[in-house]
Amino acid sequence: MEENKQTLLKKWKETSSDNLMKFWEVDFVELGQDYIILKMPVTEKVTQIDGVLHGGATLALAESAGSIAAWILYRKEGESIRGIELSGNHVRSAKIGEMVFAKATCINAGRTLQLWEIEITNQEHKLISFCKFTTIKIKEQ
Repeated sequence: MEENKQTLLKKWKETSSDNLMKFWEVDFVELGQDYIILKMPVTEKVTQIDGVLHGGATLALAESAGSIAAWILYRKEGESIRGIELSGNHVRSAKIGEMVFAKATCINAGRTLQLWEIEITNQEHKLISFCKFTTIKIKEQ
């Protein structure tokens, strides 16, 4: 597990600062045997016109958490990970100044497909969104 964490941290540091996650200030929090936790501040970059967290930004955070977790935990040499299905239910809003956390937990790790449950919560551990995400392993081209 420590090797996976070091690989992830190295890859995270090497990633371009121009990507979506870096622009939105997404950061790594924790990596477990079958889960990852990322965090993101709610800033004007990720809100709707009325100042609450945009549902699309929430889903992008969820997909990032699931994809990174699948990449670090289940990808083998010569494979790539792709998201193939994402759905979410938004149950509470988050406002500018709050911090949201995405915990992606693997529900089923098949040879080809992985099913993820992703909970987006605020700093008070209140549920913001509940997502389901499917990833697929494919041969690198």
